[in-house]
Amino acid sequence: MNSLPRFLLAATGLLSPVDTVGQTESSWVGQRIVMLKGMGEVHHSADGSRVSSAVGINLVSPVARVDGSRLWIVSTSGSDSGWVDSTSVIRLSQAVPYFSTMIQGAPDDWDAYLRRAEAEHALNQRDAATQDYSAAIRLHSLEAFLYLRRGRHYNTLHACDKALSDFDQAISLAATSAPQGYNLVAELYSLESSVYSGCPDSTRRDPRKAIEAIQHAIARDSSRGGAHGFVILAGAYASSGDFAEAIKLMKQALAVPGAAPLYRNEWQRQLDEYERALATQGVK
Repeated sequence: MNSLPRFLLAATGLLSPVDTVGQTESSWVGQRIVMLKGMGEVHHSADGSRVSSAVGINLVSPVARVDGSRLWIVSTSGSDSGWVDSTSVIRLSQAVPYFSTMIQGAPDDWDAYLRRAEAEHALNQRDAATQDYSAAIRLHSLEAFLYLRRGRHYNTLHACDKALSDFDQAISLAATSAPQGYNLVAELYSLESSVYSGCPDSTRRDPRKAIEAIQHAIARDSSRGGAHGFVILAGAYASSGDFAEAIKLMKQALAVPGAAPLYRNEWQRQLDEYERALATQGVK
């Protein structure tokens, strides 16, 4: 029997990542996984014939159910949930050592840095994630998706200027990021809008730019006019003090059937907050 640790066997191709934990397939449910390839593509149909856009889904996602070797993963938006094969993912708990071993063997592997950064971000290892996102960008500086992911990471850290700089760079590169470039631009404008409307540093908020950015997103991808578009636009109006318009938009978002079930409680909380703010203004 090979004496290497099991995660090293997986990294060298001697053992499939799906076997590194040695649990039954049903044990995948509730686990968070990291994708080993692609930029978040999932299959909508059971036979894998329909593939979703990569944009809008994280490379780290929770597993909701299992069908044989297939895992149904749930995106945070709810719109890009779908099937992935269990041999194409690794459990989050195993991901950092797995990708570290890959990087030791191939120090110029930008993709391994990206996936390790995604795992570190999900595990709240913020400094390590920042370093790995930046390493991936140094090695592959023309890939818009990398700037999108680091920008989202910076936004989590409330580093609003750095997030906006990365989103701007990604927008400038997205036209050459086939095949997802067009929708990628819409995603980036949506993210920019959320920064302009919700940055904790009030001096970095710009309601006018927030509204313009989400309108750009909707113009490039009509699906951005759905529930998430309403939420982002509501935040932009709330940051400008127009809570009446924000309330109207939040109610529209909550009225969209089946939209983003993971976020609906948070959206209701936002609506309640806007209604309290409107009452404080004395506007009926």
